[in-house]
Amino acid sequence: MILTMRRIDIPSAFALLAIVFWAYSLNTARISPQGWITTPQGLPANADYLGIYSAGQLVGSGDLMAAYDPVRHKGAQRALDHNPNGGDYPWSYPPTFLLTAAALALVPYAASMLTWIGATFFLLVAALARISSSRRDLLLMVTTPAPWLNVYIGQNGALTSGLLGFGLVLLETRPILAGVMIGLLSFKPHLGLLIPIALVAGGYYRSIAAAALTVATMVIISIAAFGTASWLAFPNQLHHVASLIATSSDTVKIQTPFGLARGLGLSVGHALWLQAAVSAALVLIIGWLWSRRSISFDLKAAALAAAATLASPYLFVYDLVVLTVAQAFLLRHISRLGITRIDAYGLLLANGLILLFSKLAPVPLGVFGSFMIMALILRHVWIETKNCDALQADAKKRAPPPMSAAIQAART
Repeated sequence: MILTMRRIDIPSAFALLAIVFWAYSLNTARISPQGWITTPQGLPANADYLGIYSAGQLVGSGDLMAAYDPVRHKGAQRALDHNPNGGDYPWSYPPTFLLTAAALALVPYAASMLTWIGATFFLLVAALARISSSRRDLLLMVTTPAPWLNVYIGQNGALTSGLLGFGLVLLETRPILAGVMIGLLSFKPHLGLLIPIALVAGGYYRSIAAAALTVATMVIISIAAFGTASWLAFPNQLHHVASLIATSSDTVKIQTPFGLARGLGLSVGHALWLQAAVSAALVLIIGWLWSRRSISFDLKAAALAAAATLASPYLFVYDLVVLTVAQAFLLRHISRLGITRIDAYGLLLANGLILLFSKLAPVPLGVFGSFMIMALILRHVWIETKNCDALQADAKKRAPPPMSAAIQAART
């Protein structure tokens, strides 16, 4: 219970107050001139969900290729919000996600966005509940800012994070279902760059097979629904979106090492080199970490989720919901040890930077949150490795020669 006879559980009370704050903020946005889901005039508000809903409408009208035509897709968004200066949210997803968009466009805009937000947020909370070791930890994770920022703009961060969370937490007990979840995540392929490396290093071959079969099934269904032309148009659309991001002056929204480098004034080429160096280091870290049996699974899962936010050059604040999954696994690990001040203040600061992702500085602050959470995870990896080495050395001294050799073999 939050309130007991002797004391108040401060973290739980803080979490409940934070949830009230987020709900109040959304209500304030709802009645503002800009609006949240719709404006006071009843038109769709300027938010990322416009891009998803308009793509679904185009599919429903029979214009299957229009979502991959920037001009027609933008025109569909303007037809919805009646705002010539509204945002342009290009469709950067594979045809497999068009099926979801088409289903969402079957109902009016406000009901569609509410359904989308509610369903994906529920999936995320369900995954966090499966990961978290206590109700208090779950409450704390639900109050992190990234999921609520995602709710505000109606993006897919809760969906991707929920799928990744379930894919990781089920990996050891239900590897086939975990593989299916990971396969469904393929509609955002840049978030899964490190997943094959982790699964191969850890020997999760049944999950790999299930993920591959899931992806193949989704591709076959999309070809049956839309034909092959949409898949042929998809690479060109990715190139178009990448060009928009690379040449944009609004680099503060790109929450990656690439975005940080661009915000500091580096050229696109130098920024990509920095990103490549970070990504290569993460490949080595994840490969090594997931191959070690002596490291707890919670730390492996936390590291993979955090690394996913740093490995791709293109990532926005709504994708940082994945960091909530990383924090949930980290909290589950340290719940057995007791949280330290370094952990508590580090997580608070990281989430504060995510909340202020486009404020106070000309560079993306959210990427520093990703680095901080990754550093906290690797700190615990180092502590666990050091303790394990000490225990192995002590056991080796005490054990007879045959047992000493067995200990050495088990360590590798």
